Amino acid sequence: MKERFREVALNQRDEHGRVKFLMNDMVIEEQLCQMKCSYCLTEEYNLLMNVPDARLRLTTDRRSDWHKVLDAYHEHVDSPVMRLSGGEFFWLKGSTEFVEECGRRYETVQVITNGVFLNPQRLEALAAIGNCQLNISLDGHTLELNRHRLPEKQHRLHDVIMKNLDAAVKIGLRVEIQSVLTDANVQGQVAFAEFLRERYDGRVMLYFFPVRGDTAKRMGPPPGPHLDPLLEHYDEFAGVLPPKAYVAHMVEQLRDNVRTLPCYITATMVQLFGQGDVSACPHAWVKPMGNITQNVPLVLEQYGSHQHYDLFMQERPRFAFCKTCATPSDVINLYFLDRISDEEIGSTALYSGPRTRARLREMKENFRPVIAAPVA
Repeated sequence: MKERFREVALNQRDEHGRVKFLMNDMVIEEQLCQMKCSYCLTEEYNLLMNVPDARLRLTTDRRSDWHKVLDAYHEHVDSPVMRLSGGEFFWLKGSTEFVEECGRRYETVQVITNGVFLNPQRLEALAAIGNCQLNISLDGHTLELNRHRLPEKQHRLHDVIMKNLDAAVKIGLRVEIQSVLTDANVQGQVAFAEFLRERYDGRVMLYFFPVRGDTAKRMGPPPGPHLDPLLEHYDEFAGVLPPKAYVAHMVEQLRDNVRTLPCYITATMVQLFGQGDVSACPHAWVKPMGNITQNVPLVLEQYGSHQHYDLFMQERPRFAFCKTCATPSDVINLYFLDRISDEEIGSTALYSGPRTRARLREMKENFRPVIAAPVA
């Protein structure tokens, strides 16, 4: 299958010879975060955990290095959307300015953040950019629902995050919330949705998905009908939920914690790291395929060709990690499978831009023969 995806993508390059991707998913200093979430996957993948100069990295404006990586990426790839994350990206010097600069290059820039550093000055600057969005990691509206995110020494941060969420919505930023489902919060997601509906109906979107990786064996939610009420009463909660098919997918996933939905995410993006490394999947950080600053045509050369794509570009989940993986990116998969309409995916903040929606339609049409091909 990987050869078929590669053939289609290379045959549909733009006028500059660039591969048309949906998104640039860029992680910067993923090992630098002030929070200690017990289910964090960064430590599990451990790509860049040995950082003796962490303090220097936090206090040095390294935007010029990040832009060099972007310049190399865009020599051979075009993407209308940028998703930025860390670590905690807003802990880094120059982070707000970098978002502003990226806003001139992309139709939409979304920053995934734990919400702690969203002070009034930063929120005003982000709102002024015009095409910036926030994705706040939050597992519920109470401290108990966030007990796997916030150890006792950081309990005070819960009130800070909730205050900053409120301020972000009030200033007019488009906000998504991602809630990692564990044994601590899966029973509280209906109440969380009710909380958001009462305060922010139509202004936030709640994405929930089960904890992934080896951590799921220790703190994953037990199989069960935990989200069934949200699906059964979807119309009542539609103002704070993703498209209905996404909720149905998560309901199915939680019933037995086994993924059956095909995944095409690696056909639409790669994982780009701030120092230039490139990994095939943005949700499973296997060993990088190479470094784009050392080999600028890396993505063009390795997309659908590198051996890692044997793991990810399958008709059904084969890689052990993939068999339990479910993420907000499944909105893309459901769209490609005709379970989410153009209008529904366009109603989500991240994919609402005209150029982004056109790219989605183009990719869906181009990949349709590959996706519809019978399994050998």
